[in-house]
Amino acid sequence: MSSIRIRPRIRAFSNHSQETLINVYKDIISSGKYPFHAKIVQQHISVKCLDTEQHFWTPELTLEVTRNYLQDDEGSDHKEPTMIKGYISPNPSVWALFLFTYVALGLFSFGFMVYGTSQMMLNQPTQMLWYALGCLLLIGIVFIASQIGQRLGERQTNKLLEFVNEGLFEK
Repeated sequence: MSSIRIRPRIRAFSNHSQETLINVYKDIISSGKYPFHAKIVQQHISVKCLDTEQHFWTPELTLEVTRNYLQDDEGSDHKEPTMIKGYISPNPSVWALFLFTYVALGLFSFGFMVYGTSQMMLNQPTQMLWYALGCLLLIGIVFIASQIGQRLGERQTNKLLEFVNEGLFEK
């Protein structure tokens, strides 16, 4: 994954019914082919890696198997009766940590820039602009860390995508 997509989205269509697709995913999980455990509640499927396979950067899969309401639209390209949509994302605590870090550093940087420019207008030393630059550098470091984490979870992300595709193309 050499992209900057943080949460890959999944949107697919199937000719199978919702119940059939959910049963296919149940069978795939129970087969033990993938190192996952899943929680299936009605049409929602949540898939996580086994505890022995988990690390800080381990991704999770969330799927929703619903009726394709676009099939009734004359202009729609997708006439299949079932739609699968979801995303692969990091653990919610990791997601929240990075989101909070970006917001906090962005606000600090903005505050330092405002204070620094007001110092500049008053012909005072503008050391706050250096703090703003430091915050922007920290944002860059956090971004690089998130990309490294995405690379560390790439194998598991590919396994999750393989799992989704196997369920879709199961006959």
